[in-house]
Amino acid sequence: MKKQNGLTLVELMVTLAVAIILVAVGMPLFSGVAANNRATTQANTFLTAFKLARSEAIRRGTEVSVCAIADPAAATMTCGTNSDWGKGMLVFTDGGTLGSVDGGDERVRVFALNTTGASADTTGSFVRFQAQGAVATMTANGPACPTSGSCIELGQSESTGALKRCLHIMQSGQVRLNRGVCS
Repeated sequence: MKKQNGLTLVELMVTLAVAIILVAVGMPLFSGVAANNRATTQANTFLTAFKLARSEAIRRGTEVSVCAIADPAAATMTCGTNSDWGKGMLVFTDGGTLGSVDGGDERVRVFALNTTGASADTTGSFVRFQAQGAVATMTANGPACPTSGSCIELGQSESTGALKRCLHIMQSGQVRLNRGVCS
């Protein structure tokens, strides 16, 4: 009797069918994980920007603002006039016109959002921190916030309540992040 080398056609077809079934079952799970990772990345970017602005205000002893950027592709970053925070944020010293980079203001850091479908449910275009770390001006204000201060509801285009994040900005300047919708 001759020894068989390799696979038969039936064995190959069964293996291929099992692989196709596993991929078909696993893809929806993977897209959910990817959406959750995008939502987490976006929320952490917002949290980092606001915490940096507060710490820079305290460190420098001057007012520092965070604003929605107008055009992420521009050579020089400027604040937007609307509340489209989905493009990213600019942290800058804010000694002149409120919420606007002008005069001797220094751009501290730009936080571009590279996540597709990023959104931030808020009205207003900037938050300004005092030299002591408290909030001086807060035009960014989103849905009902259970705490004193303001909330910005963050999400992705495919976000449901489980994937949304709520960024709480207290009048004291402290910033924290919760999973879920702001309520």
